[in-house]
Amino acid sequence: MRTVRTPGFRAARHTLPHPARRVLGAALALALLGTGIPAAIAEPDPTTIPSAERVAGAKAAAGDAAAAVAALDAQLAAARASLEDAQDRVGVAAEAYSAAQDAADLTAADSAEAAAKASRAQQESEAADLALSRYAAEVFQGGSGLGQLDLYFGGGPGEALDRAAGLQVVGEERARVLAEAKRARATFAVLQGEAEAAATLAAAAAQRAQTTMAEAQQAASDADSAARAVAAQQAAGLAQLAALRNTSIDLERQRQEGLAAIERARIEAENRRKAQERARAEAARQAELVRQEAARVEAARREAARLELARQEAARKAAQNSGATSGTTSGTSGSTKTGSTGTGSSSSAGSSSSTGTSGATAGTSAAAAAVAFAKDQLGEPYVWAATGPGSWDCSGLTMKSWLSAGERLPRTAQSQYDATTHIAIADLRPGDLVFYGTTSSSIYHVGMYVGNGTMIHAPRTGDVVKYSSIYYMRDLLPYGGRV
Repeated sequence: MRTVRTPGFRAARHTLPHPARRVLGAALALALLGTGIPAAIAEPDPTTIPSAERVAGAKAAAGDAAAAVAALDAQLAAARASLEDAQDRVGVAAEAYSAAQDAADLTAADSAEAAAKASRAQQESEAADLALSRYAAEVFQGGSGLGQLDLYFGGGPGEALDRAAGLQVVGEERARVLAEAKRARATFAVLQGEAEAAATLAAAAAQRAQTTMAEAQQAASDADSAARAVAAQQAAGLAQLAALRNTSIDLERQRQEGLAAIERARIEAENRRKAQERARAEAARQAELVRQEAARVEAARREAARLELARQEAARKAAQNSGATSGTTSGTSGSTKTGSTGTGSSSSAGSSSSTGTSGATAGTSAAAAAVAFAKDQLGEPYVWAATGPGSWDCSGLTMKSWLSAGERLPRTAQSQYDATTHIAIADLRPGDLVFYGTTSSSIYHVGMYVGNGTMIHAPRTGDVVKYSSIYYMRDLLPYGGRV
């Protein structure tokens, strides 16, 4: 390291006369003695120029800090993404549980109904057996002989039926009693088998519901653990960022929120792009189906026209051969009749269109009521498998919203998609449902469209019923559902 003295400093020292320099020196000495500073360091410090090694070291340290900041930013972003994935898995598991529980409820109801039918059939069979026994007793008391008694009581009523069926037993009443007993026992046997099968299905469905409930609970527990881990990771990361960047933790938290918002906007833009690609692909598929159908109809029309010409030509030749023109007249009349049929079809189509418009008006009113109900639930927490009041899962919210408008929807997102009329995303109107899934048969989320590309939905564990862009989640299907 070297010291540099400015030229001005040296010049100032040599421009004073010798006596003046002595006076100035004495004054400086007195001043230094008064302050306790040694006279040896009274002159200004020389300017220090960092060496190239120190400059390189400082740059390296700054680079290391910047790299550490970038790494922490990436870690926090990855933590947020992993938490979202964990929360999405809760939604998928919850929908699976809802579907399994819905199936269990239906099979339980079917089993109860089958058991009730079997019970009634058993009572009817027992009544028929009793009537058969009484008839046998009457025959015996009437002196018809032990053979007839053995016929009706030997081996019990069931064996009696089989043995009686093989005998030529005379008498209209006797045949009726035997037939009634046989029919009642056969009906009971069938219904008892159905009840047992229904009970087996119900037990299996209940077991599946229990299994999926356990899986959903595990997913919820995993998501909760992930949320705590991410919170701890974020707290540590924010402290490190504050130290590296010489800022406060609050400021770093605000910065991370801003970065998260930027990332969310990027994700939504990507979801929008993918959804639009899916919509274009689906539109192209539908257009191809329409083209194929139009080609099929056109081919059928041409074939019909060819056959009609052939028929008319055959009729003309037949008329020429017979020397009459009645065949030609008949052909003309037939053509007129065909035209009349086409006109009638057009009138019918117009009537159908008018009815559809009326239905749309009524549907709009119900949709407004459903949307109003959903808005009233804003801010209430998401709870898996919840159908209100006070907490909701995605399909529970849409189901109860439309129920408030007088329309019944099934319990799960998948069944709601299957039960509604499919509408292209570009044609959605408030009250329609939007669905999310890798395919139309693997749907795991549903929301209610409220206009301007926005929906109300119950997103996931740890969140609340809120407004979101319909591109908030990935896997938006090309079609919504209209109730």
